[in-house]
Amino acid sequence: MKNRYLILLILIVISFHVKGQSDMIGYGLAKTLPQANALNPAILPDYKFSLGLPGVSGFYVNAGNNFTSLGLLTSKDDEGNMAIDEVYDGLKKNNRVTGNANINLFHLGIRGKNGYSAFSINSRVFVRSSIPKSLLALPYYGNASDELEDGIVDLKKFSAKSMAFTEVALSHGRSLFTEKLTLGVRLKYLIGHAYADMPSLDASIRTFGNDEFRGDSIQFTSKGFNVRAGGIAGAAANDEDNSDDIANAFNNGGFAVDLGATYQFTEKIQFFASLNDLGFIKWKNNTYNAYIPSTSVTFTGVDVIDLVNGDDSALEDELDSLVDELEIEETSGDAFSTPLTGKLYAGASYKFTPRQTASAIMYSEIYRGTIIPAFTAMYNFQLNTFFNFALSGTLMNGRPNIGTGFTLNLIGFQFYVATNDLLSLTNPINGKMADVRAGLNFTFGKINKVKSKKSKKGTIDTIDLGVD
Repeated sequence: MKNRYLILLILIVISFHVKGQSDMIGYGLAKTLPQANALNPAILPDYKFSLGLPGVSGFYVNAGNNFTSLGLLTSKDDEGNMAIDEVYDGLKKNNRVTGNANINLFHLGIRGKNGYSAFSINSRVFVRSSIPKSLLALPYYGNASDELEDGIVDLKKFSAKSMAFTEVALSHGRSLFTEKLTLGVRLKYLIGHAYADMPSLDASIRTFGNDEFRGDSIQFTSKGFNVRAGGIAGAAANDEDNSDDIANAFNNGGFAVDLGATYQFTEKIQFFASLNDLGFIKWKNNTYNAYIPSTSVTFTGVDVIDLVNGDDSALEDELDSLVDELEIEETSGDAFSTPLTGKLYAGASYKFTPRQTASAIMYSEIYRGTIIPAFTAMYNFQLNTFFNFALSGTLMNGRPNIGTGFTLNLIGFQFYVATNDLLSLTNPINGKMADVRAGLNFTFGKINKVKSKKSKKGTIDTIDLGVD
């Protein structure tokens, strides 16, 4: 019987290890959400003082893919079995799982008349993986199937990358030229915790089915590829499990910078852009590198009856022989640097009324030489700093998403909740992602507060004091 259920196991494992996409809805709440300054250091929130503390300041988590939904993974066929056929038929030629997670450990923001300074600490997780449909063809069809063209399974498009780190950031944004232009910069010190990367599995598998001469053998051919790891992941790869080695995973440092700008073209039209995560981490503790050179090895198989009876010695011998034939070159302790994945946000907004604004935003990142874009249309309603509401429509991963969120300011503290995919909260079973941002900030003071004063002529004039 074909082992089709292996494909389901692979998909579930992948789903539990990924998070992420762009945080578009954060831009829609930018004027009242202090954490939105992390998207663009030129955004100046409408508070004189904001504070976020560990445990309550908030988090942003996203998990998604471009090929299936939880509903499809849990669906049943007419016989009550898992609908593996539907899952496989729904796969794309190249299936992506992408993600980010961000836990805000601390935030302090201070706003002046023309500028805004912030200090923040965030723990972040970044994961990207690309899974070709051909990788799952072998367990789905079986090695004797005519569905495999010439019996070849191409693994060239498979890649995976994950990174966990903490950033300590200091930013400043300032308005220039009669407040038309605002520029911002954020400097970040990075502490790397874990890193694992396989740039490309440049290999293929060829099955021979019931070939008269080769029987049920499977041939693995590689043009050479490598796997790198650092930090906690490197310690695991090196079989290092004592506390000293794990503690050294926090000694991998790096730097990054975010750049941002906004330009008030007219009273109603504003342009904005930001470049984020331009930097690197140098992994020097608990590093691991494995290089699999160009090679071709053949797996001849084992007796299934022996496995059923609990005798796996033949399988162990076969696997040991395969590893020896691969001639894997392993090294540890060699430092290496890895760049962060840079992100670009750019767009424009139009203010219909003092309280209502519409925006168009473009997002893009480059992963493995491929540009991953997203496009968003946004509506924003802001009632001073008391209440801010955003509604968005985003096209990403080949599907449209509806997002929404709000901030609510209640005498000294602010509660916020937002999502880039409303379906993930209202109907998660049919969604292809899970996305939520929520938390609590302490906020004080309003900027641009209107006050009155009595003129020399005895009349009351209304003036804008900037900061009260």
